[in-house]
Order: sequence, then C-alpha cells, then structure tokens
Amino acid sequence: MKSRLPFYALIGLFTLALDQAGHGQTNSAISTQPSAQTAQSPTPPLPQAVTAPQGKVSPPSGPIDLSTEPIVRVVANVLPAVVNINAQKTVPQYIAKYDQYFRLYREPVNRTEQSIGSGLIISPDGYILTNAHVVELADQEKLVNITLSTGSKYTAQIVTSDEDADLALLKIDDKSVQFPYFDLSYTSPNLLGETVVALGSPEGYQNSVSHGILSAKDRSFTVEDHVYNNLIQTDAAINPGNSGGPLVDLNGSLVGINSAKLAGEAIENIGFAIPHEVVVPWANDALAVAKGLKPGGAAPLVSSLQAMHQRLGLSLKTLTADEAEQMNVDIPGGLVITHVEDGSPAADAGIREGMIVIGVGNRRVLEEKNLPHELQQLKPGKRVLLQLITIQSVGIINLQRGVSVLLTAR
Repeated sequence: MKSRLPFYALIGLFTLALDQAGHGQTNSAISTQPSAQTAQSPTPPLPQAVTAPQGKVSPPSGPIDLSTEPIVRVVANVLPAVVNINAQKTVPQYIAKYDQYFRLYREPVNRTEQSIGSGLIISPDGYILTNAHVVELADQEKLVNITLSTGSKYTAQIVTSDEDADLALLKIDDKSVQFPYFDLSYTSPNLLGETVVALGSPEGYQNSVSHGILSAKDRSFTVEDHVYNNLIQTDAAINPGNSGGPLVDLNGSLVGINSAKLAGEAIENIGFAIPHEVVVPWANDALAVAKGLKPGGAAPLVSSLQAMHQRLGLSLKTLTADEAEQMNVDIPGGLVITHVEDGSPAADAGIREGMIVIGVGNRRVLEEKNLPHELQQLKPGKRVLLQLITIQSVGIINLQRGVSVLLTAR
C-alpha cells in the first residue's frame, strides 16, 4: 500500500492541474473577446471636470451691434423731444420775533417753492405737453424754465392747464428754432404685458430711461380729493420728476404720459400714466385753440367761488400777506370769509365773518385757484366739508384754532 499511494496522488495532482489550466484559458477568452451586447453599449467615459479659463477671456466670435437693441433705438428716436421742466414761485413766510421792548411782531421772509417734471415737445414751433401738477406752482406767473435734452435752456409760457385731466400745454417763445418733436399720431395698441419705456427727469436727473411692462389698464388713482380714472399701470420706474414725460412702446409709439407713482411702505413698481386715448384728443384740441384754429371752450356757468356763495352763502377773498400780518395769524394762505348770508347753510352752522377757509374736503386751499372744480357742479343736498381757522382775541394776543364744519348745499 505504501508503494501505490504516491502513484494515485500524482495522477490526481496532474488532473487538477489540467482542469485549472482549462479554466484559465476560458476566463481569458471572455475578457479579451467581448460579446455583441457589450460592444453595442459601451461604458460612457467619466465627465471631465469644468475648470475656469486661464489668462485672458476670449472675446466674442464677432462684433455685437448694441445700437440695434430695441430700447436703445427707441431712446435715440424719442429722447430729443423730451424736456426737463422747472417751475417755482416765491411764497411769503413770517417769523415771530420780539423787539427791544419785548413786543411780538412778525418778520416777512420769502421762501421759494420749486417743482420739477418732464415734458414732450409735440410740434416744431415749440409746443410742449406735460402734467398740470408739474406747472401748478407757476400758475400765477405763467412762466416755467425748460431744458432740452441737449442742455439748451428756454423759457416757456403756460398756454392752458386742465387740473381735472392733469394735462397742460406750454409754448417756448423762440420762433428762430425748429424743435425736434414727437408725432402724436404714433400711438401704441396698449396691450397688457407689452414692454414700455419711460423717459424723463426723475429727481432732476435729466435724460433718464427706465423700462418695464404695461401691467394693467383702467386703473383709478386718488390724489387728495380728486380721482383720476382710466389710468395705465406700469412697473417701469416712475419717480418725482418723471411726471409729464412720455411712456412709449418698443416701436417708439405713445402709450401715455407719466403721471404718478403709488408710494408707501413695501410698495414698489406701481406707477401710473394717462393713456394716449385721453392725451391725444386733449392735446389736439388745446393746440387748435392755441393756434386760433378752433374757438376756446365755453367758460363754466359759475366759478368755484361763486358756487360757494350761491350754495353755501359764503363770500370769500384770498388772504394776502399784509392781511395775515395784521390779523397776526401764522398760516401760508387761505380764503377770508368777508360775508355770511343770513339763513344760509354757513350761517346755520355758526360760521362767521373773519374766519379763514384753509381746506375743502381733503384739498388744501391757499388761494382761489385751489378750490376744487367739482364745486362748479355743486347741487342742492350735496355735502361740503370745510376746514377753517377761527381767530379769537385775548387782550393783545390773537389765538387761532382749527375747526371742521360740514355744510349741506341749498
């Protein structure tokens, strides 16, 4: 048995060696001879890591003509007709002082009020369209300062101003110049969502441009006690100084005239413009009247001052600076009540001569022109809220007290 065991062991080892050799050849064939399925779906290579460019960044493959951008083209076409408007007036102000004998007196000090805005030249002979509230301060002098987009300066006269429409027409008095102007026959379809461009002088920064979209139509906006209807809403930046400037589309066609901005905490991108459907007919009519091509509109049957006399029984006149000094009242203006009709709504409410009207409704009244135009259509039974200053003399001292009185028109 001892001589036969090594022989069988050798045979077993030999057989095992042959079997392992065969398996090695089979495994080698699989790894070097891929199947058809493996060849059709190769393993994708790993993505290369993105690296920042080294050195100078390559320029664009070709030049880009920025002058062909829509907004750039609109600005180039429209801006020459956009102007800056500066209106101002001198307002007397009084400072209470004591003389060397400790007597109280009022020393007059003149103060200048100023407003800025924009406008649009609408004819080659220098007629300008803007907002009425832009030139309101210059209503008495009827003159405002104009600066063209080129920097040239002129003086313009207020031809007409419509507070209800918030539109005004101005005229530059220089017949030697042909001004660049905007043709009002170019109007936009005013589609919701269309791109709009606002041009003007926000905060006095002339030749400024902003853009947005036409956000909404037929909006209403209330300023003091006056409601403006049918306005366009936009998210283009409209700030103080933009008022009176044009709002146009990407064709350079008129969308409207910028008018107001809704302001307040957490309120952004809500501006308003008067639509061209209102602006163009008003401007064409005002131009025709100014050039003598059409007779002027009929004057109202009664003025606001006359309506207050007829419906409320009050006679009033503007408070002058000298009268304010004599009465020793420290207010910038108002309407002095000179007569109260017996048995009138004013008399029944206890209103007396010498009282001063400083407001009607929510509107501040410093002089006759500040009276709301709605008073001209005042009907019997309509209520009117008056803000009054009453003067009471105590020895040599005049005390002033503010009161509100609600009257019913007769």
